[in-house]
Amino acid sequence: MTKYFNILTRSIKLYLTLLIISTGVIIYGTLFPVDYKISSSLAGLDKVVHFIMFGAWAFFYGIIRFLKDKFTLYPVFLVGGAFGLTIEFLQYLLPTGRSPEFMDFIADISGTGMAILFLFILTKKVPEFNPDTAS
Repeated sequence: MTKYFNILTRSIKLYLTLLIISTGVIIYGTLFPVDYKISSSLAGLDKVVHFIMFGAWAFFYGIIRFLKDKFTLYPVFLVGGAFGLTIEFLQYLLPTGRSPEFMDFIADISGTGMAILFLFILTKKVPEFNPDTAS
């Protein structure tokens, strides 16, 4: 094992903390009531926020799986997609003044997919994240 992988391995608590924080931020940012209107000039910005937040969330989840020697990526995509779909469904059910949007879900899936791509590249470039070469 390399020095850097030892640092990453010792940082599993950091990634778990980041995953918990990002989960809380997503839940707060998408499910808590709002009483303001977004200006039309910022209307598409929420899709960028969805993309970034779900991408970060999926990255943290994927890194935790790698550090626990679970090298498959499809569960990261499935859980990330299910999380995004659940958020949109809860927006429909809860009286928060928010409305579910299909494009929010697409942004969630896209961010998760980008994290999967980044994690895939990581498995090819960093031997400790490749199940064939990790020891």
